[in-house]
Amino acid sequence: MTEQDHKQAYEQMKENGIPLSEHIDTVTNVFKVIADQTRMRILLALSETSLSVNEIADILTMSQSSISHQLRVLKDNRLVKGTRLGKQIHYQLTDDHIVQIFKQIIEHIEEKKQHHLS
Repeated sequence: MTEQDHKQAYEQMKENGIPLSEHIDTVTNVFKVIADQTRMRILLALSETSLSVNEIADILTMSQSSISHQLRVLKDNRLVKGTRLGKQIHYQLTDDHIVQIFKQIIEHIEEKKQHHLS
């Protein structure tokens, strides 16, 4: 980047504000939600298949009430959705965006490891 390009970008940001800043609150909230290890484990389990509360509780060896609470948080943030399957509700990811974010973070971590080894 040339000094002139830098100055132009700086002036543009100074005039227009930080790009995408209207989304900062929402993005920050999603990161807070997925920063919880239990919720992250639930999301990763659901990235493989849809699961009931009982099945998630069994896989994570946690109580059904704890899983239900975490699913409510994930559902409120539109990261998972429930679909009735017989007498049970099976939960699944709303889309694969969150898994892609996880994969990109892991890729970033692995690149940093490789960089430090070089």
